[in-house]
Order: sequence, then C-alpha cells, then structure tokens
Amino acid sequence: MLDKNISQLIDILNPDHFTINKTDLISVSHDESSLDGVIPELLIYPETSQEISNIIKFCYKNEIKITTRGAGTSLEGNSIPVKGGIVLDLSKMKQIIELRENDLQISIQPGIIYKELNDFLKPYGLFFPPSPGGSSDIATIGGMVSTNASGIYSVKYGGTRDYVLKLKIITGTGEVIDIGNHCVKSSSGYHLVGLLCGSEGTLGIITEITLKLKGLPENYKKIAYSFPEENKAVSAITEMIKYGLDISAVEYLDRHCISALNNLKSYGLEENPVIFLELQGSEESIESTLSYINTICNDYNAKELILKNNQNPWEIRHHTTTSIKLLKKDHTIIRNDIAFPISKLSILVEKCYDLAKEYNLLVHTFGHVGLGILHVLILADKNNKTDWNNAQKMNETIIEYAINLNGSTSGEHGIGISLKKFMEKEHGKALDLMIGIKKVFDPKNILNPDKIFPNQN
Repeated sequence: MLDKNISQLIDILNPDHFTINKTDLISVSHDESSLDGVIPELLIYPETSQEISNIIKFCYKNEIKITTRGAGTSLEGNSIPVKGGIVLDLSKMKQIIELRENDLQISIQPGIIYKELNDFLKPYGLFFPPSPGGSSDIATIGGMVSTNASGIYSVKYGGTRDYVLKLKIITGTGEVIDIGNHCVKSSSGYHLVGLLCGSEGTLGIITEITLKLKGLPENYKKIAYSFPEENKAVSAITEMIKYGLDISAVEYLDRHCISALNNLKSYGLEENPVIFLELQGSEESIESTLSYINTICNDYNAKELILKNNQNPWEIRHHTTTSIKLLKKDHTIIRNDIAFPISKLSILVEKCYDLAKEYNLLVHTFGHVGLGILHVLILADKNNKTDWNNAQKMNETIIEYAINLNGSTSGEHGIGISLKKFMEKEHGKALDLMIGIKKVFDPKNILNPDKIFPNQN
C-alpha cells in the first residue's frame, strides 16, 4: 500500500509522467555499482522545470525523499534511492534549447546523451570534449555535470566543470534559480556553477545546462605502444606529461587488462602493459609531437602495438571493463577511481600489485593516467566471505594510500554511498563547510539523501 503522501503527490502529477509498476521501480533501484539496490515508491518522468518545481515543493512540505537519475551508469551508488521515496528520471528531458554557434555555446536539457549531443554538433564543426570513456553512448550530460565527469580527452581539454557556464536548478525547497551566465570568464560573485558540478544531486535538480564548446580538430592520429613492464609504461607517461607534449588523450592498460581482452576477443596480443595516445591538430604539429613520443617510448624499450588486419588499436580500449567483468562470471568487480599527482603514478600501481599478492586477488589497473586518474578493478567472489572482505580491505587501503599522497578519493565517478567514509580523511574541517552549504540549498535534506557525507540522515 502506498504511503498517504505519495498517493496525494500522484493526484497532482501528469498521468503520463509516472509509474508505480514494480518492474519499473526495480529498474531504477540500482546503478552500475556492486551495491544493493533500494526500490522507491514512485518513479516520475518530468519534462519541464516547472513540473519539477511543483513536485519538489510538495516533497519539501511532506518531507518525501527525492533521488534524481539519468542513465543510471553511476558506479558508486550515486543514484540509488537509499531512503526510498521517489525517483525523478530526467531521461525524457532531451531538448536542445538553443545553439549559439558564433559563441561556441549550447543550452540543453540534462537528459540528452553525450554521443547524441556531439552527433548534433558535428555538422557545425563543434564538439563537447569531456568524453566519458566507454559510456559515451549512454551517459547523460546531466549525469556528467552531477559527477563532474571526465574521460579520455581530459588531459588536453579538462573535465565537465570546465565547460559549464550556466545552470537552471530547482533547490530543495522547489525554488527555480538561474546561476551563471553566457560569459566564458566572470569575476562576479561566488562560483556557484562550479559548486553544483560534482554535487551529485544533493544541492539541486539541474534542469537546463549551458555548455561552452570547442571546434573539431583539423586532424588526429591514434597510436598505441606496448611496454615490457608496467613501471616503464608509467614512467614514459610521466615523462610525456612533464615535458608538456600536446597530447589529447593518454590511456594506460596493465598486462592483466590485455590478458582479459585477449580472453574476450582473441586479439593474440603479448600480455604486456600498453599506453594509448591520441594527437590532434595540424599534420605538422602531430608529426612533431609524435617524434618526441617515439623517442621517449624507445628509451623505455616500447614497441608500437599493431593489431591484426590493421585495426585501430584504440578499438580494444573500449572493451576493457567488459572483458574484466566477463573474466570470472561468478565474481563481482570492486572498483575505485583514485586521483593523484602524476608523479605518484608508478608507486600507486606498484602498491596495487603488492596488495593483490598479499590478499591473493586479481587486480586490473587502467585509466586516464595523463590526468592523474587510475581505475583499479578488483575481482572477488561475493559469496566467499573471506574473499569479499579481503577485496573490500584492499580497496580501502588503496584509496587511503592515494589520499596520503595528497590525492583524492575520486577522480571522476563521484562519492555516492560507497566512498563517503573517506571524505573526512580527505577534507578534514572543510567537510563541515560542505555540510553547511547542503543545508542552505536543501534545508530538509530531501535531495539525494545519505550521499557524499558520512553520518548524514
């Protein structure tokens, strides 16, 4: 039986914009993390800011919890409705509101998917750079803003926050507020746009986004190198970044990732660590940069990676997570996405391998290492209590080790549920300021409650 307040909320909703069907509710009870799902009482598909404002005003008055959802591809429980209540699914809010081609800006609703946006922009010679890796065909722009997502091109172009100029948000009281403007640079007031980017739906519901864009590059070249050992690969990457080479993307896969890819796709590759590079610009600038890269890679005994039938080696990068997931079908992935000063990459990778030996677990390391972000995926048997507990301990040790190196708990996935225990260690007294800001935007704590902050109800 539905809660009385939920029943009253249903009475004011557009009948085509909600469902209480059990199958639909289960579908939004979880995300892509290994965390258990929680089934909400009501799923709503709003289409306008005013509709959302009316919903939140009712929820504020009756203290109904709200979880906002995009594609549900979050990896830390960010969109799990842990307190029940309602889920606002913004996937139908996909309008392109206005393209200002001469300003290199576009205003959109949050439900549009990253690939869809760039497909629309391509005929105009424009693009939105912060590609979310292997989920570009499903990740929504609203979700990317909410977690300040980054991806393969962030080493050159930066993350999502660097491209958000203006937002329309609905606060936890139902108030509609425009923050930011259409200026590329402003020194007026607090940077509220930057504050909302990465807030994971805890401060407001984002209903409109204005992004700045970039022109499509004139040319590009993709290349990959195989190294005899992990330490040489990460040292080569560190050297490339240190010398400021104009690299658009640099991705790293360890030997275990290559082994998993061979198992999935029968590539027949030597199971050595690989780095993938993309260069963009004029032909002359690409060739000049490539010359320096070849010199550095030769110094570390690397050789160019060539696939059968002259396939683009970058094609295998997109299958990495899938190949690991299918390596042991009865196992579950525990992951992190630690961020760190680039000079610490080598010792972090070594630490992961040392812990894997200590706990007798299989670990895979890869990621946007040119930006100082490493994905560490640990395979463990959830039905084996010792195995699962060891994997959890190993994951926590890696994250704490990164923080002690002046790194961060998360480089792109956000905090959600599973990482909030590390926030005090990373931020100290600054965490109290964040909690105070949360109360200003959401005084009754109805927006995505029990996320980001430890011990918050």
